[in-house]
Amino acid sequence: MLVIDHQTLRVQYEAADAKIVAREFDQFWIELDSLLSLQLKTEEVFYYAVLIHLVFVKIHPFNDGNGRIARLLEKWFLASKLGQKARFIPTELFYYQNIQSYYNNLAKVGLFFDDLKYEKGIPFLLMVSNCLRQQN
Repeated sequence: MLVIDHQTLRVQYEAADAKIVAREFDQFWIELDSLLSLQLKTEEVFYYAVLIHLVFVKIHPFNDGNGRIARLLEKWFLASKLGQKARFIPTELFYYQNIQSYYNNLAKVGLFFDDLKYEKGIPFLLMVSNCLRQQN
């Protein structure tokens, strides 16, 4: 699966090979289930919520809607751990208002699934803290 910028027709990302998507997707849900069972500090909740978003979008299991689903999973995890107050965290709006940074920060992790370097995802992870700072 290739993600292509439709304006420039340049490849933006090459997702997991179809042969391994099912395995990666299954592992994603196993790890997510494990996270849901843990008692996490607030900062850990935010960290894992964004990491869930990042890992899902990098697996890229669907032809369309991966980013929307990743953002929904992020919000769902926040709500699962923080309760109703998660509704008031405007991450979706922040990502929309900072869409170029959103894509640039995703790209820093890697352009090919086989060569991802999640340790380079810190700028992406920090977007939520920037969102929270902007809100205050």
